Amino acid sequence: MSLKSVMEYPDISFIDNLTQEDLLDKMIAWFLEKRKELTGKDISLGYADDRRLILQTGAYYIYQAFMMTDNAGKMGLLKYATGDYLEELGALKGVSRLQERGSTVTLRYSMETARESATSVPAGSRATAGDGVFFATDEYVEIPAGSLYVDVTAYCEKTGKDTNVYAVGEITKMEVQVPFIDAVTNITKAQNGRDVESDDDLRERIYLAPEAFTAAGSKGAYEYHVRTYDSSIEDVYIVSPEPRIVDIRVILEGGELPEEEYIQGLTEYLQRDDIKMLTDEVHVMAPEVVNYDLDVKYYINESDRASAETIKQQVNKAINQYILWQGTKIGRDINPDILIRFMTEAGAKRVEVTAPVFTKIPSGSVSVAGAETITYGGLEDD
Repeated sequence: MSLKSVMEYPDISFIDNLTQEDLLDKMIAWFLEKRKELTGKDISLGYADDRRLILQTGAYYIYQAFMMTDNAGKMGLLKYATGDYLEELGALKGVSRLQERGSTVTLRYSMETARESATSVPAGSRATAGDGVFFATDEYVEIPAGSLYVDVTAYCEKTGKDTNVYAVGEITKMEVQVPFIDAVTNITKAQNGRDVESDDDLRERIYLAPEAFTAAGSKGAYEYHVRTYDSSIEDVYIVSPEPRIVDIRVILEGGELPEEEYIQGLTEYLQRDDIKMLTDEVHVMAPEVVNYDLDVKYYINESDRASAETIKQQVNKAINQYILWQGTKIGRDINPDILIRFMTEAGAKRVEVTAPVFTKIPSGSVSVAGAETITYGGLEDD
């Protein structure tokens, strides 16, 4: 079943789209009608007439009550609900807002010289990049006798998606020296950190929740569980290439590809008895990457000379917008027409695209930008 987006459902107004101007017109019309009924005389209310001003004041405050009524009705609808109201709708389907968490890395504790006995690394050992943010190991591990290192998962004690910023090799300082250990370093990029789930992400999960009620391992059910694991997942591609086999590919926020540690964590989560169909074999992986280069030249109208520098900045933003658009959807074909549209909407008069060319990519793949050559061709007559 292909789920319709919740935002595609009809717009609803509990006050029949009444505007403040409509209300004022009705109040003035009623006032004039009632006055004629009582006095037998027709009058008009000028814009400076005190009676009109009184009616305008009344209409303003009465309309606030109309708006509160409309909002109260909409807070009971998934399309419009926000904040606590949205969470109450989620409670009806057993869905709660995901809370923030810190990122994870794999730390490697190493020695320069192997020992004849095992070397212990206590659970809770902490390491940092020197910025006051610490990653703590979650279990006791040992470097076996005769070996030089051991790898262990560590969790960031700070929460939020900004804890995902640490690249491989940046976390190198031990808070407390572990006996016999000479060095520590993260061998994976920090991932898995997230902020409190946004209303939009929560709304989508609530919408998908009924799919999870099935025990048949549907595509929608797996997507719901994948997004429950991490609301910052940008896109999910799910396919069954053969009976009982379920391939799941994900990309993270901003088009970031999941690292092996992230894939392992998601795989373990999906193996839970209340998620995976008993006979399914679930494989989680990153999408295949299709690389493309950017070679673009653009021009600006002569009539826009005064704002040329601003337009250049806007065009550069448009190019970055295109790269993000291209790389945040699994299976999206490489389409230079979209690049041209973004750049012209940003103010370019015309755009010459040498690369990329239109390229169809496989369903389980994602396009990633490589070398960028962006040339400003100058001003041209309109």
